[in-house]
Amino acid sequence: MYKNWRTESKELTEIQQEEYTKVAEWCNEGQEYHIEDMGDYYATVKNIEPTEEELQKQVREIRNSYLQEYVDPVVSNPLRWEDLTEEEKENYKNYRRYLLDYTENENWWLSHPLTLDEWLNQ
Repeated sequence: MYKNWRTESKELTEIQQEEYTKVAEWCNEGQEYHIEDMGDYYATVKNIEPTEEELQKQVREIRNSYLQEYVDPVVSNPLRWEDLTEEEKENYKNYRRYLLDYTENENWWLSHPLTLDEWLNQ
């Protein structure tokens, strides 16, 4: 529908602004195209698929953020750790191991690791 859309200039009239909004919504729905500033005008541009290396980096960053967000604040704090039940401690140890071993799975970069809540409820 808007695959070859572009503006004549960057100075948009009210009608062009409405069309720009529709194009932006269309891009957000399919996530296959985005609006790019081409210098003198705006245009829809097909998104480039990330490489395997880029996907691996993204998933590692997510995994690392889960370690920092869910695990480290608890296991590195002796007072919080001591307040946990043995079952909770075991859950944290196992979740931490799950995250650390995540990148050893086959095709691990094709999906994100589970959050702590997701992992506990599986």
